[in-house]
Amino acid sequence: SKAQRVAMLIVVAVVVAFAIIFAINSSIHSFLVVNYASKDKVAVSVGLYYMSNAFGRLFGTLGSGILYTFVGDDYGDVAGSDAIAGLAACFLAGTLSSLMAALITFKIDDNKGGLKCGSCCTIVAAAQEAMELKENVGSRPAEAGKSLQEKEKDLLQVDTSVQ
Repeated sequence: SKAQRVAMLIVVAVVVAFAIIFAINSSIHSFLVVNYASKDKVAVSVGLYYMSNAFGRLFGTLGSGILYTFVGDDYGDVAGSDAIAGLAACFLAGTLSSLMAALITFKIDDNKGGLKCGSCCTIVAAAQEAMELKENVGSRPAEAGKSLQEKEKDLLQVDTSVQ
């Protein structure tokens, strides 16, 4: 029926959107593991990350399979169970897991490196740069008319020229 086709298209669109977001997050996680690992233990940290990732995928797959199989009305041995309810339970479990992970990450307090999007855009200034920026605001006559973003950009240019 038309309603089933619309529902199927919605499910496919949600799964594709999830796959794109998952691919982006996967690369970010790999970067963060290498970035936070101490220089002498990068291999151990990356190995632990991939082991944990595989462990989570194994149990996530088993858990979603169990949810998909046993949630919803049972239509007998030949027909199985209600697929829509099982799929909804899987999406709900995934959403709750993502929310729990997001809440846990709010506990991470690490601004010493800041957050940059490439070399051109600073989202959160590094702790030392932020302190220098606060100390230098308005202290130089040439900077009196500059915005906070322009001053951050000047600090970043000084920082990159040192490297």
